[in-house]
Amino acid sequence: MRHILASSQLFSQLDEHALNEVASATTLRTVERNELIFFEGDRANAFYIVGKGKVKVYKMSPDGKEQILMIASKGDSFAEAALFSGGKFPASAQALEDSQLAVINRERFVALLAKDPDLAANLIARLSTLLRRLTALVEELSLTDVTTRLAHHLVTLIKPDDGPNPRITLSEKKAVMASMLGTIPETFSRSLARLMREKVISVEGPVVQVLDLKKLKELAGE
Repeated sequence: MRHILASSQLFSQLDEHALNEVASATTLRTVERNELIFFEGDRANAFYIVGKGKVKVYKMSPDGKEQILMIASKGDSFAEAALFSGGKFPASAQALEDSQLAVINRERFVALLAKDPDLAANLIARLSTLLRRLTALVEELSLTDVTTRLAHHLVTLIKPDDGPNPRITLSEKKAVMASMLGTIPETFSRSLARLMREKVISVEGPVVQVLDLKKLKELAGE
């Protein structure tokens, strides 16, 4: 449990004493693939850090459309908003893989915040990052089409030293990526086919080969 906490973005800078304090408010939970961790509106009595596996945090519209807000993998925290959201989770969470989670009790953690300014500063920085991410997501969904969102997503997966024709291995399934981009799998597939038809990319299984990086960046709005 201490290893999971120390490896997380939120707690990696804490000294041993502070880490032990957080560990005292933490339990471990193992979840299976597709298992629901909590629903939107459930009582928010904890937030989470992923020790292994992947978790999606999402909103569901009344007509059943899913919008993924984030995918949390090893070292990522999620549901921190539960600390300040009036006692209820503002979104739902589900395991994408068999996962191990550190579950941090809300009441005990809030008490620790009052005693440790470094811990409070780390939390503020993490929440600021999440806010910027959600603001960018709202902007993308409001102002761009699916092909632009897909191109932008592919560009973000390219590393600086990948060269002019990088190969990208997609780690998420089509349905998950479609939800991340605010669309349905059929529309996602049409956008992918358009990029292939225009010879911007080629696709073989989960591997995307970028054929025209300049055009991909143009489509992404860069």
